[in-house]
Amino acid sequence: MKKIPIIALLVTLFLVPSILKAAEQTVKLSVPGMSCASCPYMVKDAISMVDGVKAVEATMVDRSATVTFDDAATNIKEIQQATADIGYPSSPFKKDGGS
Repeated sequence: MKKIPIIALLVTLFLVPSILKAAEQTVKLSVPGMSCASCPYMVKDAISMVDGVKAVEATMVDRSATVTFDDAATNIKEIQQATADIGYPSSPFKKDGGS
């Protein structure tokens, strides 16, 4: 009878830390190469294909993409690589709002 609680405790000890480490992040990327009405759609599609990406909004207004992702599954570098792979290099906006 005592084996079940011990097994549950061990499973909890191994699973909980990895779950707690995962966090949803949001980053705004500057994508200066967007120059036409279809560009945001192509950028959005490329970023959406990255595992761990939860949401993407791309806009021509300030040539940017805002990406929400699970940082346990992906990172900013992988997202940037997705845009670069389709010909739209990107970089995170600086904290002061500039690119």
